[in-house]
Amino acid sequence: MAVDEGRAWALRTLGADGVLVREKIPEIIQDCHEKLANAQAAAEMNHSGPYGYIWRRCLDQFVAVLGRLPSAELITVGRHKLVAFNGVVLFPWRYAKDRAAEASTRPFAVSDSRVSLFTQRHPDPQDRLPIEFDHPELSAEEHALLDEESQTLAETLEQHRVVVVPYASNPSALHSIEWGEATLGSDGYLTFESLESLLTLGSGSLVEVEPTNDGFSDGPIPRPQLGVKQEDQTGETHA
Repeated sequence: MAVDEGRAWALRTLGADGVLVREKIPEIIQDCHEKLANAQAAAEMNHSGPYGYIWRRCLDQFVAVLGRLPSAELITVGRHKLVAFNGVVLFPWRYAKDRAAEASTRPFAVSDSRVSLFTQRHPDPQDRLPIEFDHPELSAEEHALLDEESQTLAETLEQHRVVVVPYASNPSALHSIEWGEATLGSDGYLTFESLESLLTLGSGSLVEVEPTNDGFSDGPIPRPQLGVKQEDQTGETHA
């Protein structure tokens, strides 16, 4: 039986936990979106300041959730605490409020911390404990793929490898979640080897929050309803 290409890429890039990482990323971002969209609705503010903190929550939740996986490593890059697998760092990036633009067309290197992702030395493979873990979520073919890729992974661990997870959202909808290994150009923009959409691995639809006319003290905090929403031009992007 052939290995699904998306799962195979995750295994080749991140190692044995790659499949679980691929599944958990859309769950994390959707949960962050729902919580911040609820906070925005409860705040009853004309600007999207409360929702803007989704970038910070996603960073923290990547560490909190993915950091519990067996091969996860927690590192500090610039001002950010991040999670890495096999020396490959994961970085969630809210690049836009809608799907009008592609991630590769938005400037990434807007801070020294972001530049450090591609210049700072990543975890040394010699620092890792030689502990093996069972991975029942993997098929026999996927275990074989890991064995074949083990030497290649070992040879690339010293490189500054970064998997960026660009997502587009605003308080009304989560429009996209993608991921791919990226390189940073001298112009401050990212180039992706490839991008896979992860939104369909979650609910399979955009997360939409129904508006409410009630005051904050008049009832329960509105809960998000899942459904497809047209592109919304409102909202703000937080770098």
